[in-house]
Amino acid sequence: MTTLVQDLRYAFRQLGKTPGFTAVAVLTLALGIGANTAIFSLINAVLLRPLPYEKPDRLVLIWESAPFFGLRDSPVAPANYVDWRARSRSFEEMGAEEDTGYRLTGQGTPEIVLGARVTAGLLRALRVRPLVGRIFRDDEDQPGAAKVALISERFWRLRFGSDPQIAGKTVRLNDASYTIAGVLPAGSEPPVHYRSKLGDIWTPFGSSYTPQEWAARGRHDWMVIARLRDGVSLGQADAEMRSIGVNLAREYPETNEKVGAFVAPLRDHFVAGHRLMLFVLLGTVVLILLIACANLANLLLSRAVSRSKEVAVRVALGAGVWRLSRQFLCESLLVCLAGSALGLLLAMPTFRLLAQLAPGSLSGLKDVSLDWRVLGFTLAVAAITATIFGLLPLFQIRRLELNHSLKQSARSVGATAGSRKLRSLLIYSEVALAFVLLIGAGLLLRTFKLLRGVDVGCRTRNVLTLKMPVTMAERNLAKSNAFQREVLRRVEVIPGVISAGFTNHIPLTVKGDVSSIGAEGHDERKRFQCNHRIIGPGYLRTMGIALLRGRDIDERDNETAPRVTLINETLARTLWPGQDPTGRRVRFGSGTW
Repeated sequence: MTTLVQDLRYAFRQLGKTPGFTAVAVLTLALGIGANTAIFSLINAVLLRPLPYEKPDRLVLIWESAPFFGLRDSPVAPANYVDWRARSRSFEEMGAEEDTGYRLTGQGTPEIVLGARVTAGLLRALRVRPLVGRIFRDDEDQPGAAKVALISERFWRLRFGSDPQIAGKTVRLNDASYTIAGVLPAGSEPPVHYRSKLGDIWTPFGSSYTPQEWAARGRHDWMVIARLRDGVSLGQADAEMRSIGVNLAREYPETNEKVGAFVAPLRDHFVAGHRLMLFVLLGTVVLILLIACANLANLLLSRAVSRSKEVAVRVALGAGVWRLSRQFLCESLLVCLAGSALGLLLAMPTFRLLAQLAPGSLSGLKDVSLDWRVLGFTLAVAAITATIFGLLPLFQIRRLELNHSLKQSARSVGATAGSRKLRSLLIYSEVALAFVLLIGAGLLLRTFKLLRGVDVGCRTRNVLTLKMPVTMAERNLAKSNAFQREVLRRVEVIPGVISAGFTNHIPLTVKGDVSSIGAEGHDERKRFQCNHRIIGPGYLRTMGIALLRGRDIDERDNETAPRVTLINETLARTLWPGQDPTGRRVRFGSGTW
């Protein structure tokens, strides 16, 4: 231990004598290690860190599948969920959720709060333990039940000052009074499907859905989460759900004929489409680290050559290979530790940035931060770097002839063929790695440029959006239309506004709701799956969407008028090839033509 302390003290003195070398070496490593730490922190949060629920490996998602429409994981219809829950035996508990927003009034400044409608079974499946109060009971998840709500810990602290007596108090949401049942602790919130942020308020489906809406099979909006029973494998549960899907298709051919069901791990659904991207990012920063290491190796070789006479003297005085190795390792280790510490300091400010830049489907499941995995990764990189590049100069110095080295200057000693070859190899490697990065960056920029030039079929510049949630209870056409007309009237008189319109899904963010439709002139048993969105007057004009035939939706299409719809060119060719589709009729599920 005394010898090691002496080696470290000597290493400090040697590095202190060459502050220029030390600073360049530490900064070089800091950039490479900092970049790797930042990206690994994202991979750790998304792929490695367990989900914040009890026994997360037993949690699964159950989706409808509609491969004929290009949808492998389609949201679920309420009635299908009810049948799944009643018929399945593979799950300890099953629940569903649907993203939504709430207008909060009555306490301080009115605001729109993100949240979700959930079944009582969802919270039990996740095994959520409230921080204050309780979770929903089954009797609160029935049509006509009293209105209750759960709030997040963040919302509880910010809006209610961490009131310990919050359970039982009321909050006004969407012009209705809800009793707060409890507070969900941070990290235990139900995952979300479409949004980039977790919600702050949850309410039961029972207080929002009517019996008719519970029985709907043509409207697909729910995300279903279940917990596997002990002893039941993922494959067994998947086989059971596929069998149930086949039976429902036989029983309800008008809506379920081409709709199946399958089971997938909860984590896999949210990361499956991003694994390749994450590993490409990791590969990129590894190349950056290798370039930094090549730089460091060249620096160490140059420094070792300049110290060759010192090493020759120490060998002549009896220093062995292990003694010299330990000395070089101590110096390399100090440089790597300093570079790692600075790299961590550089990486930590990027955690929040990565959380904001990550795709929305990942953001609800990740917490990019410094934990033991990230710290261990950084220390492992530092240790490997220190070992490899701390010993590299020693291999070069061992080839020196003692007598020749003592007689010659450091410059003369350094001009050996072996030294030149090794340093040239490092330079060639560094240039090659840099070219790989440069080519990759060029391809990425070219792809980005091409994507920006793609015609997406609607106007994307100078278009502003405003979210205004409308609850299930407010789906009164007369009230909704009057509200929208007044909002549009006020927006359209704002200076600079050319046009305005309503829609329930912004293009390019969500494809739209998924429904099965029947078409006039086709067998009623033949259903077509389609994405659809609701729009109001002025929407097409505002978005710059061309109308190929027929007329736009306008003020005539109010709550008393016959129902109308617009279809795109692809659906028109599918339903009525070579014919004029205007005047033809379709219907969603078994609803109105």
